Amino acid sequence: MITRTYDFSCQKVCRSHRVNGSELWTLTVQARALPLGFKYGPNARFAELDTKAAKDMLETLENDPGSFIFKNNGMMVVAESIKSEGTDVSVVCNEAEPDEDAPGHGVLNGGHTYKALQHALNSKDSKFQRVAEEAFVTLTVGIGIPEDEIWRISRARNTSEKVPLHALRELAGDWSVVKVHLPASSRHLVAFKPNDPEAPDELYDTTDLIRRLALLNNKMFPAEQGSHPVQAYTSISTVVKRYTPAMFAEIAPMLPDILRLEEMVVRHWETVNGKGGDKIFITKASGCSAEPYQLLSGYRSSITLADPFVLPVLAAFRVFIVGGRWAQPMDELWEKYGPKTVRALWEAYKDIGKSSAAVFGRSKGSWTAACDLTKSAAIQLGLIQVA
Repeated sequence: MITRTYDFSCQKVCRSHRVNGSELWTLTVQARALPLGFKYGPNARFAELDTKAAKDMLETLENDPGSFIFKNNGMMVVAESIKSEGTDVSVVCNEAEPDEDAPGHGVLNGGHTYKALQHALNSKDSKFQRVAEEAFVTLTVGIGIPEDEIWRISRARNTSEKVPLHALRELAGDWSVVKVHLPASSRHLVAFKPNDPEAPDELYDTTDLIRRLALLNNKMFPAEQGSHPVQAYTSISTVVKRYTPAMFAEIAPMLPDILRLEEMVVRHWETVNGKGGDKIFITKASGCSAEPYQLLSGYRSSITLADPFVLPVLAAFRVFIVGGRWAQPMDELWEKYGPKTVRALWEAYKDIGKSSAAVFGRSKGSWTAACDLTKSAAIQLGLIQVA
């Protein structure tokens, strides 16, 4: 953590609430006096200027800056301490460094308000020339707030635009173990919060990682008990809600292998997909297409596969993971069981899919068909036991 102090003046400042060591201070700040260096770490989403809310604020700042404080809910900042002498205040924040997962202090709510004001005050465009003097903002400063309460407060206050659960869990630090093991080459594809600046090529979010880890988590969905991770297809939010760092601590280090295994599944589908002979032809009606698709591993496939043709195959290999390790090298396991598992899933699709990937993905029979071969092999190897 880095400790920074922000000194500025206010039109009015008062301590508005105090309970159990936590305090709320309410400040009325003229735009020209507003510190522009507060961090966004505690906020549940990354602020952007291309949202409707931000555009509306910029329009007000351009055309009627004096009304800004009346039309805007203001900002909330969490800090270590605040001191005031008259209308001069000093706010001390402990801010997270770039390599820290803790949220630290900074803007908890009103990130778009802050972003809009920063833009207007830093702009050289004459249309914002009145902002510094005429615009005011209500700034709430919370001090003495425990770190584990920060994300709950953010969740409660960020109501104008729904914040995804996975973004709130990110704020709580729940995805730390997942982030550590996500390959650096894949980071640009995965957003851990909306508008994540580290994911310029965002195609996925945290839920896509959690569902893949769940697929290979035999403790969570024990195949020997006939339990299959159908939820990873039908209800991703349920899987996210069930997630605990402890539950995934053992499987998280295998994330790079899981992403590579998915690539192997897709590459095999590419090989066997086509018309004629013994090849499988996946039609557009089955939720697939001839459009290329970027996988989390970084591989760009020549076709787009519907999840029900990939996820059950991944899940079938969870029986070979013991104590957070493959019982045998993953490449050997794939060579032995991968193509046969894909074929078994395809045969099941022809029987119960009825050209609908959605129906197929919801059917437990689909997941069972994909897992039968690997489950039998795992039992023979003594990796799992059926009571």
